[in-house]
Amino acid sequence: MNEIHCDICGGSVGDPATVSYRLASVGIVPAPPHSARCTCTVAIVYGPPAGYMSWPGLPVVKEAP
Repeated sequence: MNEIHCDICGGSVGDPATVSYRLASVGIVPAPPHSARCTCTVAIVYGPPAGYMSWPGLPVVKEAP
């Protein structure tokens, strides 16, 4: 199982149910992941939840032929 890290503080998220997945804007720079626990009230992860192949609103990345 992959670890989930909060993009606000970089901490490890213990309970995936507390994660809020959001669409990132251009100016957002996620915090670098570290081994300490996330202390945010709601952990924020920019991007789709694990296991999702697509998410409405995310830009489509086209592969080169």
